[in-house]
Amino acid sequence: MKISVLGVRGSVPVDGEGFIKYGGATACCLVEAAGQVIYLDAGSGLLRSPDIDNEQVSVLLSHTHIDHILGLPLSRLLLSKRRIDIYAKSRDGLNVKEQLKCLMSPPLWPVGVETYPADIVFHDVDTAFDLGDVHVDMMEADHPGGSTIFRLEHKGRSLVYATDHEHGGDKQKELAVFAKDTDLLLYDAQYTQDEYERMKGFGHSTVSEGMKLFDKCGAKRILFVHHDPRHDDIKLAEMEAQIKNEHAAFARAGMIVEL
Repeated sequence: MKISVLGVRGSVPVDGEGFIKYGGATACCLVEAAGQVIYLDAGSGLLRSPDIDNEQVSVLLSHTHIDHILGLPLSRLLLSKRRIDIYAKSRDGLNVKEQLKCLMSPPLWPVGVETYPADIVFHDVDTAFDLGDVHVDMMEADHPGGSTIFRLEHKGRSLVYATDHEHGGDKQKELAVFAKDTDLLLYDAQYTQDEYERMKGFGHSTVSEGMKLFDKCGAKRILFVHHDPRHDDIKLAEMEAQIKNEHAAFARAGMIVEL
């Protein structure tokens, strides 16, 4: 299983000299396993995707807040003639297609979902499913409007993608079980502890809570994602330096992890 980190930022993309080391693109990871090409979220990091030869790819959306779908309208995936399977949970009475149309239709965008060259197939999911030989499990995060946490497994290797999740409730206990013994945990740590005290209820977590979860679930490695757009390279490096564990780090756009 190969994981390419394409975007690690939360809320909005950022750029400039202060956002080079960790990257400024929003949430997106590319997973390649058993002939499957799977994108986890489709933020502006999707525009950094390498060329993909597969005639079919899958996109798993944790939720459709704009920072997690911002890359779709201009993606080469949708501009190609391949098949794109998009998986997400129905929310607020809207299926996944209807959710995406809120962004990808006039007046916010001139091109509707149906007009792209790609063969786009929408899947409304709320239980585990398989993508070829890759098993996908899911649980609900603690986030305003909802968000899905995914676990991907193939040949005894696994990763858990837990972005847009706030600690503190029963979901954190459930997540510790859901992520048990995973090889790689991608965990939302948007806020410092001081910031979190002011941002409770916003649906994001901290490094310290991520490390508690890391120890509890027995993951082999943790990468922190969904960096706050106000945190430049200097701030993120300071936060990362406080982690005293060789198996924990902040995710950077361009990282590749082999499991």
